[in-house]
Amino acid sequence: MNVRRILSQHPRFVTGARGAVALALCLTALYLSAATGVGGADQGVAVRMPLDAIEETRGDANAPVTVVEFTDYQCPFCRRFQAESWPALERNYVDTGKVRFIVRDLPLSIHSAARPAAEAAHCAGEQGHFWPMHQALLARTARLDEASLLEQAQAMKLDLERFRQCLTSNKYETTIARNSAEAAALGVRGTPSFIIGRVSHGELDGTRIAGAVPYADFTEYLDRLLRER
Repeated sequence: MNVRRILSQHPRFVTGARGAVALALCLTALYLSAATGVGGADQGVAVRMPLDAIEETRGDANAPVTVVEFTDYQCPFCRRFQAESWPALERNYVDTGKVRFIVRDLPLSIHSAARPAAEAAHCAGEQGHFWPMHQALLARTARLDEASLLEQAQAMKLDLERFRQCLTSNKYETTIARNSAEAAALGVRGTPSFIIGRVSHGELDGTRIAGAVPYADFTEYLDRLLRER
């Protein structure tokens, strides 16, 4: 990744505190490329994305920093992020009101079970259990066949028939396709990928980072953004 080229393409980030944040993100991305197997072209790119009025979100809606994760429930790197980075991020940043965390599904074509799992998450969300289902689907040992999805819904004491009908009818096919199209428009090519930045007038102005970002690296650039306020 050519840091100088990236910064020159986005001159509003080059000076002052914004320049320091952008430079730190780009340098961190060099490490992430090696650690996660994601190409450097996917790292440190400034993007802007619209947010919906209703999102699958955790944390304070008015938090100073927003993170959007594009996830695939069959992706091993997504499961690594969930197991290794998310618990501390949730405890230290989301639960404390510093970060609003949004999840959008991005089932990749190479993962045959990913889209049904995304449907399962949305169907559980109808009954107020999106986040418990999201977490269960990303567990290291989670199975994503239909029988296992139904077993998980039963364990959560969901209305099983309602969940089954939702799951088998592909009710959220349009929502999932829209999320995938949005990801493509942003240049997101793999999972997990993150857009990290600030929200203004319903749009997230941030930086695209790809890969199972270690907690220490998230801490570094979240803290920089928080200090920039």
